[in-house]
Amino acid sequence: MYKNDLIKFSDIIRAKNTIKNYIVNTPLIYDHYLSNKFEAKIFYKAESIQRTGSFKIRGAFNKIYQSINSDDTNGILAWSSGNHAQGVAEAAKIFKIKATIVMPKDAPKIKIQGTKSRGANIIFYNRKTENREEIGRSIAESKNLIIIPPYDDKNVIAGQGTIGLEIIDQIKGYGLKPDKVLVPTGGGGLISGISIILKNKYKNINLYAVEPNKFSDYSKSIKYKKIFKNNVNNYSICDSLLANMPGKITFDINKNLLKRGLTVTDNQVLNAIKYAYHNLGLILEPGGAVALAAILNKKTEVKNRTLIAVLSGSNIDPKIFKKAIT
Repeated sequence: MYKNDLIKFSDIIRAKNTIKNYIVNTPLIYDHYLSNKFEAKIFYKAESIQRTGSFKIRGAFNKIYQSINSDDTNGILAWSSGNHAQGVAEAAKIFKIKATIVMPKDAPKIKIQGTKSRGANIIFYNRKTENREEIGRSIAESKNLIIIPPYDDKNVIAGQGTIGLEIIDQIKGYGLKPDKVLVPTGGGGLISGISIILKNKYKNINLYAVEPNKFSDYSKSIKYKKIFKNNVNNYSICDSLLANMPGKITFDINKNLLKRGLTVTDNQVLNAIKYAYHNLGLILEPGGAVALAAILNKKTEVKNRTLIAVLSGSNIDPKIFKKAIT
């Protein structure tokens, strides 16, 4: 059983009880076609149909609930390329507090619009020349706002870990135990929470962080047991996975739990989006499709294994979606 001093199993159980009436218990979908083709049992945890179109509301809601009293706060602040922004904005609406979001100028319009439509105030920055965290902390200090980090936070990680609890219940219904779980990874909050839960339940499970090949900081960091940074001038269509480097908290957890990192190309991601749409009836954004792309391209052995890929989001730019499915 895995134990750590920062986030306990009980923290994730508490998060589940906190958020359960505000989130979707998303389905675990069995892929008959690919399972037969690859002689495996392949499942997808469809967080792409979660409220706000990604898993992010889980951690955002839990963090806000644990951090604020709506009667005595000036509001909250977050920095995000879009999915965390929408999760925070949606949770702020529920709590009836003001949300300020620091977003990159080149964030997908669908994510900017989704954040604005939920009532958040957006402050834009240039991701290549400016540091969003420095901007955010300065604003939060001057306006007395509570910061809701995108991944490197105990309560955010606990919220994301509720996905792991759902996976345990759902896969049990098939009479199976997962051999491998593949998770889209940027800063590492999602896979941290899921890994804590699944490693407690399944001692021999292998967990994989899946990244765009030009943003492979987690793959390198896990391999060499020290934190690597990405080149900020690199490009990928996976806008939700472009964190500069692993979080300090998330890496401290993941370095002990993950088997290794896997990387996929943008073209492989586009093909995964196409596959999900035509074969599963699901819309995925690029970052949400990387784990599926890894399975489609056999980045890890699949034959005779039970695999689960987390499909983490669906907030895709219409132009990229059109390019992918045609």
